[in-house]
Amino acid sequence: MLLEIAEIEVRPGTEDQFAAAMRETGIAHLAACEGVVTASFGRGVENPSKFTFNVVWTSIEAHEAARTLEDFGKFRACFGDMSVSGVMSHYRMDPALTGPAA
Repeated sequence: MLLEIAEIEVRPGTEDQFAAAMRETGIAHLAACEGVVTASFGRGVENPSKFTFNVVWTSIEAHEAARTLEDFGKFRACFGDMSVSGVMSHYRMDPALTGPAA
């Protein structure tokens, strides 16, 4: 398993529009990509122009392959010209070190 944590900053004034786009279709398109186990997003508390995406993929290969999928393109299209910067980090998940769900 692979955990992707992406932080996206959007242009000031577009935060609500971006959040609505993710709620209405963006996350659904991302979650529909082959290889996605779970996908969620959240909005920054200290900086409401920042959003985080937390995606668990079956593998790094699935994540890389998803970039060519139609649903991934639709997910990216939801950003429009709202994003100004972004940072991604990827972590290999060790099932032996994962605790039970709370």
